[in-house]
Amino acid sequence: MNIRRKFIQFVIGVNENIFFYPKLKKFYSLHFKNKPITLIDVGVNRGQSIDFFSKIGSSITVFGFEPNKNLYKKLLRKYASKPNIQLINKGISAQKGMLTFHENVMDETSTFEQLNYSSDYLQKKAKVLGVKPEDIIVGSYDVAVETLYNFLQEQNTFFDVLKIDIEGHELSALQGLFNKSDAKIQYPIKFIQLESHNDTMYLNTQDNKTTIDNLLTKNGFKLVKEIKHGFGDFSEIIYKNTRL
Repeated sequence: MNIRRKFIQFVIGVNENIFFYPKLKKFYSLHFKNKPITLIDVGVNRGQSIDFFSKIGSSITVFGFEPNKNLYKKLLRKYASKPNIQLINKGISAQKGMLTFHENVMDETSTFEQLNYSSDYLQKKAKVLGVKPEDIIVGSYDVAVETLYNFLQEQNTFFDVLKIDIEGHELSALQGLFNKSDAKIQYPIKFIQLESHNDTMYLNTQDNKTTIDNLLTKNGFKLVKEIKHGFGDFSEIIYKNTRL
């Protein structure tokens, strides 16, 4: 990664620490301060969420999914001494199988989704990064994907937080969780936290926020918090399980 992109990542990190994470910490501290936390982290990236929740709870157990093969190797080294953090080199989607993963010049925005090359937001982002829009994707490869429903069935335990940050693929991940027709199923998850974009960077994701809200509400989850990030037109939205 060149110096320009490293600097952008640094600025984004500082911005998040000042404007975003304090608000997120205030919310979760009300529920988990000095208590053990069990987390499903879908889209681990560099471990930002794992590090965040580790500072709130008295202990943390993590099941983290990261499809980016290079980041996965770095995560294994980073958490090698943490047996309570289990890392899985797979993606999460609506169905079990294989999907093409698109690695971005900024690893935070790698995705299973197709870029919308006519998007004004994408054009601006490419200009900031110093690349052409068609050069934002630096590589694509097939990755095994699992469904959250199958994962929960295998684990048979309760989770405090399910965090999903997978760049426009959040709806597909939730469809793989709520894949049963019976809307009265009680899911063993207290909070679901999602990244919600309002831009047009990806194809076929413009109505996702409404669709996600309807899907979560139907299955017993209520929107309790929305926290805007300090940059870009996107937020974290947090839903609470009303059936617990």
